[in-house]
Amino acid sequence: MKQIEQIRRKFAAAPQLSSVLTICGLLILVFLSMCGYSESYRSTYNITNVLAQCAPLACVSLGQTLVIISGGIDLSVGSTISVCTAIAARLMGGDSPAQVALGVAVVFLFAAGVGLVNGLGVNYLKVPPMITTLCTSTILNGVALWILPVAGGKINAGFARFIYKKWDIISMPLVLLVLLFLATRHLLYHTRTGTGLYAIGRSRPIAQSMGVKTRAVSVRAYVLAGLCAGVTGLLLACRMRVGDPTCGSSYGMDSIASAVIGGTSLAGGSGLLSGTVAGAFLIGMLSNVMNILEINQFYQYVMKGSLLIAAMVIYSISGRLEVRRRAS
Repeated sequence: MKQIEQIRRKFAAAPQLSSVLTICGLLILVFLSMCGYSESYRSTYNITNVLAQCAPLACVSLGQTLVIISGGIDLSVGSTISVCTAIAARLMGGDSPAQVALGVAVVFLFAAGVGLVNGLGVNYLKVPPMITTLCTSTILNGVALWILPVAGGKINAGFARFIYKKWDIISMPLVLLVLLFLATRHLLYHTRTGTGLYAIGRSRPIAQSMGVKTRAVSVRAYVLAGLCAGVTGLLLACRMRVGDPTCGSSYGMDSIASAVIGGTSLAGGSGLLSGTVAGAFLIGMLSNVMNILEINQFYQYVMKGSLLIAAMVIYSISGRLEVRRRAS
């Protein structure tokens, strides 16, 4: 038990707080620049909308972070989001509260099922995470189009208004993000599952020798990633008031970028949830700024890719410098 606790403390302390502070500094810089450029940008209405628009990406990125910390990756979260919006649009169009509750339950059960399939494929069939989740993503793209060939359907208006209820600068999506963040943070930093995620991300054989149930812990990470994608799917469905079989296409790569920009190592074993949230808001805010400035979407993809490459290079260099500092 003491060995497991030592692992938790060591690996939980691995992420550098400086990465989070750097991203927060960039967020403030972007915000102040836009406030100086446009008076309407700093209005309470616009700030509330920007925060609400960034929340869905942050939610799915939290789940992606858990998987990456464990040494895996989930390319299927975007397709899971698309299917969840399609399911919601098919089942949550009526006025009956029971029908709405059924739709929410089906969405989460489906999302958890996708995560379970991914986890079993990676841990029991021994298929590499990238291949497993890529295959799952391809299948889910077809399922989304089968359920809803084109954007349509209907989301209960009362439920959608509740999910996007606003109180000045605070909105329900932001509240849900905070609750999800606190729950995920507790799991990662204060439970044996969180300890196991860091441990198997560093070294699965060593973690197993210390009593960590590596397969079970890894499967849980994928299930949690699926549930986070389900939350994002519901948020997007309520925002659009319809389902869209392609709306999640960008969230797979964006969630990975948010985690990596926030300081999570793609090699596993290192990650900070607050950094992931900051990375998601940075990507979301930059996308919002580019839309306001009417910049071509092509450059938005270039920007996201460049941020991802820059983050990986910076963290790789800082990691090597840290190793040299400790060696000396």
